[in-house]
Amino acid sequence: MSPFQRSADYSSTQPRQRALWLEFDRPPDNPDDRYFARMLRNTPDPLLSSFGQEVNEIAEPPLPVDPESLRVIVQDQSDDRAGLEAMQQLVASDSPVHFMVSLPPGIHETSPELFGFFTYELRVGHASVWSTAQGRFGAPLRVSGVQHPPPTLTCSPVRNTLGITVSADFALPVLDGRAFQRIPPASSIWVLLYAQAEQVDGTDRRNVLLLRKPARWNRREFDEAPASYAFGTATFGSAEVTLGLEALGFADSAPLSVLAVELLPNETPPADPLGAQLGAQRILRISPLVPVPRIC
Repeated sequence: MSPFQRSADYSSTQPRQRALWLEFDRPPDNPDDRYFARMLRNTPDPLLSSFGQEVNEIAEPPLPVDPESLRVIVQDQSDDRAGLEAMQQLVASDSPVHFMVSLPPGIHETSPELFGFFTYELRVGHASVWSTAQGRFGAPLRVSGVQHPPPTLTCSPVRNTLGITVSADFALPVLDGRAFQRIPPASSIWVLLYAQAEQVDGTDRRNVLLLRKPARWNRREFDEAPASYAFGTATFGSAEVTLGLEALGFADSAPLSVLAVELLPNETPPADPLGAQLGAQRILRISPLVPVPRIC
């Protein structure tokens, strides 16, 4: 729901701000209560992670609140918000039943853990009234298979007299800090090359698709390198770029931009997943539009 932001000449776009939203059947019955969540477990996406790797079962952590075996409460005691930090309060929206889930502590927008699945515990809790830690939250609801938006895909174009080479990193599934990426990566990346054209009325510019092709995984000489080095490249030769421009009536000097699209694995990958067979393969993420530099 974030605004779409682009440059004035439409040669680039900004990453969208994405978040995980939950829909409830109704707001909390008590107006002083709120919905809360805490992460119990994070595991890699089996579609992206190493084949044959099994996730060990571990005990899920108990709610980290003081057992309060002995609690002294005196008259006019201030609210110490006991137990409130044990869970994250969901962020309310204009809708009474839709709430945003903030990223768990220690995870940020670029964390590879976001390529996996999360198990959450949801509770109703007292937010704006005095409460003991043990009386703060209600009964738990355990929800598994939850996914936050994955990290933003980035692509980097390089141009010389031979053509345009675009590189992009593959999704990196991790478990407890260890990379569990398949070799070669299970996902696939396609790169799309656009030319900017001015509208007939001169009021704006538009992007016209010239070429698209898959990015090939680059095997490194050092096979023991960390999986975060897995990236793909696609090269558009100078001749095919020129032919693509001429076919659509563009000059050789037309400004160009690229973006990358990462697709989830498919049992039978379509030959043209972003063209004639668009929709036949699920999209994992799309990069912002990036301008292609001119040759110096």
